Amino acid sequence: MEVKVSLKESTCDFRIDLSDLIERSNGHSRSELVRLIGERQEGFIQQLCGPRYSRSHPYRRGSSYTKTLVTNVGTIAFRVRRVIRKVDRKVSSPILEALDVKRRKYSRNIRMKLAEFASKMSYNDACKEFETATGVHVPKRTIHSLVQEIVPELLKANRTDYSTPRILMGDSTKVRAVKSREMNNVHVLLSDDGHLLHLGVNGDWPLVEAEVLISDNEPGLTSQVNPERWQLCILHAMKYILFTLWGEGMTKEERMEVEKAVKQALFILVNSTKKHRKDGDKQQLKARIEETLKELNRIAEELKIRGYTKAAGFILKNARFMVTFAELALEDVEIPYTTNIIERLMGEVSKRCKNQWMHWSTEGLKNILAIVLTRYTNEQLYEHFKNAYIHNKPFT
Repeated sequence: MEVKVSLKESTCDFRIDLSDLIERSNGHSRSELVRLIGERQEGFIQQLCGPRYSRSHPYRRGSSYTKTLVTNVGTIAFRVRRVIRKVDRKVSSPILEALDVKRRKYSRNIRMKLAEFASKMSYNDACKEFETATGVHVPKRTIHSLVQEIVPELLKANRTDYSTPRILMGDSTKVRAVKSREMNNVHVLLSDDGHLLHLGVNGDWPLVEAEVLISDNEPGLTSQVNPERWQLCILHAMKYILFTLWGEGMTKEERMEVEKAVKQALFILVNSTKKHRKDGDKQQLKARIEETLKELNRIAEELKIRGYTKAAGFILKNARFMVTFAELALEDVEIPYTTNIIERLMGEVSKRCKNQWMHWSTEGLKNILAIVLTRYTNEQLYEHFKNAYIHNKPFT
């Protein structure tokens, strides 16, 4: 074991994998774990200070004290030996720096576990669950600070270059803010393979160019993301049409008739597109796309005549965006025609953050969602990061 001496803040840049020491102590022996830590510490002291009373080393031995540390095998107590740098008399504890527990009460494994608890339940429940499982009480504020510590590293690990994405899916939702009657605006972008590209809270959508955007009629998203093609979710389109007709005073029975007509036009096209992928008949699919657009325009004109101008205008303006999935199928490109994938993701946001009593700051909400959404969208990366963090290794 080589300890590199430096005049920087840290005494050494050597890392000790505490989880590995726990495994070597048979995973349950606290006394053996303390012995192994002491063994590693003595190696540091010898490297930095040499034999006792040695004058040829840059450090000399200092005092010692007892350190308690909560680990996944329980709370341990071990002696920490200080060293003093001769050049400026700076005091440090190399074993704490190597274990990454300087001024800390919890091991990296426990820190990660507490942050995961907080991503699945309220901070109060996370506190209670951990105490029930281990007998150790961790204040809610401490768990909150651990989430804030881990998330920047996780976001850095999950950073994605979306300068030229092929297909984007976007959606937004609102979550209660700290102040009464104020809301946080959460917006998310996913890649075509379902990986998280962007998570924003109370900020602007990123300026991105893409080949295809799949979304509802979110105005902020469609103005910031500049796609070559846009697929308007057909389910959201139908909901908006029906909501607009309700607002314009159409009866329920009439709205059901309109819904049936729009749904029939669009889902016949959906089935034709699926059939095209099997038989490759482009002429038939082209004809079906034209028929669908004609039918949507006919419905819009009829609504306009009957005085439902807002709903009619929406259909006339957006009909061509409802059939993008079929047009791309002609180019052998398959995309979803709904936002169901990202809607399920937004359900994870609701499950964790939209309980009636919850109120969130901008930073607190973004931090907890970073864990929730990264784990949901890219479990392999999340587990890789988690393993690197617990074992005190740089994420690569």
